[in-house]
Amino acid sequence: MSAIDTGRTCVDADFAGERRRFQLRLGEMGELERLTGIGIGAIFMRMGAHQFSHRDVWDTIRLGLEGGGTSALEATALVMRYHTQPLMDFLPLAASIVAAAVNGAPPGKSATEGGSIAPETSPSSTPAAPSSDGPLGKSTG
Repeated sequence: MSAIDTGRTCVDADFAGERRRFQLRLGEMGELERLTGIGIGAIFMRMGAHQFSHRDVWDTIRLGLEGGGTSALEATALVMRYHTQPLMDFLPLAASIVAAAVNGAPPGKSATEGGSIAPETSPSSTPAAPSSDGPLGKSTG
């Protein structure tokens, strides 16, 4: 039996002072849909339209960490570190995690390098989110 290639839906990005792997597999996607009350496609569209909720961002990152191999306890602790920070600092990461689950991740690109977080079918009419120079790569404690 051949191994399943899940690399197309993984995102490697700096978060909490380290390079980490994020992935929404079916279980994490289902949990995200349950927690937010909407489907993964709607979450994807809300993020691109900047009509997201805090759960869309924080639960995506937490579940993405879990899907990438971080324990549930550590993923929760890592995300909780940043709950007092502006949500917009973390939207690009959350959007790239969802986009990778929906469209696949471009090989060799980090979560916040180039490109828009908006779905390709709808051009963005809002300014770009802050660059990855924000707190994504910095540990606060």
